[in-house]
Amino acid sequence: MSNPFHSHSEMSENQKPLKSTEVRQICLDNGLIVSNSQWRVLEKWADLLLNYNKEINLISRKQTDLLWEKQILHSLSLLICREIPQGVEVCDFGTGGGLPGIILAIVRPDLYLTLVDSRQKKVDVVQKIVDELRLSNVKVICGRGEILGKEAQWNQRFLVITARAVASLIDLVRWTFCLRKSGSELHVLKGGEIQDEIKALSLMFEGIKISKSVIVMKGYAKFKQNKKYIITINYPPKKHL
Repeated sequence: MSNPFHSHSEMSENQKPLKSTEVRQICLDNGLIVSNSQWRVLEKWADLLLNYNKEINLISRKQTDLLWEKQILHSLSLLICREIPQGVEVCDFGTGGGLPGIILAIVRPDLYLTLVDSRQKKVDVVQKIVDELRLSNVKVICGRGEILGKEAQWNQRFLVITARAVASLIDLVRWTFCLRKSGSELHVLKGGEIQDEIKALSLMFEGIKISKSVIVMKGYAKFKQNKKYIITINYPPKKHL
């Protein structure tokens, strides 16, 4: 007999994890069309990630059963809730296991992704995954953004930068400063109570435009219930931050 005193959030956590087909339907219901061939590559990526995750912690091992919703659908929300221009270079900063960078590269082959992480072991595994998937629009780089951005090859290179809560908003703005082109956007997937972070950022850096929106999807309410946001930072013309 079910317990009538379970909260809605507790009941949600006890629901069965979403499958690949269910995530694809949610994408379709929200206007994101992914071809059959792209989805097969996405499924292969999921298998590779879970396999390599046994050797090195690419994602939390407590969440492997929830890979399709907490990692893949969460990453795809960027393409559902934001518009990324055609054919631009995108830096996935602090990519970890390749999230959201590899997913963006699979679903948007017109984009050119550079995946950056400071941890060599993770970079090596992500490079193996990229090679096995034969993703020609992905580069994997080991380094720190604030240092790479000073090199001629990477300085002021990216019109779009993505990150998944790898640091505070203030640190993300500082560390990616030299990587971004003038007029670029930084999209951050982040959860929880973040209003104080946003206020501190707006006070420290004049002229930037910050927009915060909860991730709302037809057919899937957990991101909204759990206060998962996309924070987009639009930069003014270059000046010292």
